[in-house]
Amino acid sequence: MDALGINVGLLLIQFVFVAAMIGLPVVSLIDLARKKLPGTPLALWVLVICVVPVLGPLAYWIVKPTPVNI
Repeated sequence: MDALGINVGLLLIQFVFVAAMIGLPVVSLIDLARKKLPGTPLALWVLVICVVPVLGPLAYWIVKPTPVNI
């Protein structure tokens, strides 16, 4: 691949980064939809996950919000 000017190591790093940028928000939004949160917390989490692509989903998985039973 060197003859084509492609650095395989850098290509792998970029692939992992793009997979994280796409995969983490998708998996987080699917998990968020299953939790059945009320309106405002749900909207805030969706906003955080979509606006901050990698840090938002990581924050979601660290906090792990739970539905409130009233």
